[in-house]
Amino acid sequence: MTPHTKTETQTVWDLPTRLFHWSLLTLIVACWWTSTENGDMDWHMRCGYAVLALLLFRLVWGVLGSTTARFSNFVTSPRAVIAYIADMRKNAPVPHVGHNPAGGWMVLALLAMVLFISASGLFANDDMMIEGPLAHYVGKRFSDLATALHESSFYTLLALVTLHLTAIVFYLLVKKENLVLPMLTGIKHLPQGSNAPAPHTQKTWLALLTLGCTSGAVWALVMFA
Repeated sequence: MTPHTKTETQTVWDLPTRLFHWSLLTLIVACWWTSTENGDMDWHMRCGYAVLALLLFRLVWGVLGSTTARFSNFVTSPRAVIAYIADMRKNAPVPHVGHNPAGGWMVLALLAMVLFISASGLFANDDMMIEGPLAHYVGKRFSDLATALHESSFYTLLALVTLHLTAIVFYLLVKKENLVLPMLTGIKHLPQGSNAPAPHTQKTWLALLTLGCTSGAVWALVMFA
């Protein structure tokens, strides 16, 4: 959007989705920090369990949550993604209430990678005293493989995050669209007259119930595995 484009505001991101976004970011940083030489592996595992609970919440919220949080709302066909990227060359803005087609696939890629890292960590070990809650169900060879994948996949995640941040900067500088602010406030500026339908916002209590269930499931996995 150009500086002279008339806009109208609309609430696009509900509170649970925003809290998930920033909580996941914080926990991933914490997971990285606690895995360094000066870190604490016990806290690394606790942060990993919290990440897994959040991911399970997001998967459920992607089905039961508010309109813009649902996978059915932003996961499009590859053809739609290609068409959207081709339209990026045009000066006219293409308004999207939630994630655009390319952004939707980026969300899936990030969630899938973090989920893979979390799942592999359940089987990992540090060759000393710490091992994942499911490591004793598999052989040492499989556990070592899971450990290697758990560590190496983090670099793939960093590459995806870098691509994600690059896209955010591109939208801000070239398309004149701030993608970060709406994820903080929940409100997005759309071109006036875009006639975009207002998304349905799901009740917060349902998000709390969902998070409680996913957290309980991870706790049960850790305690009784």
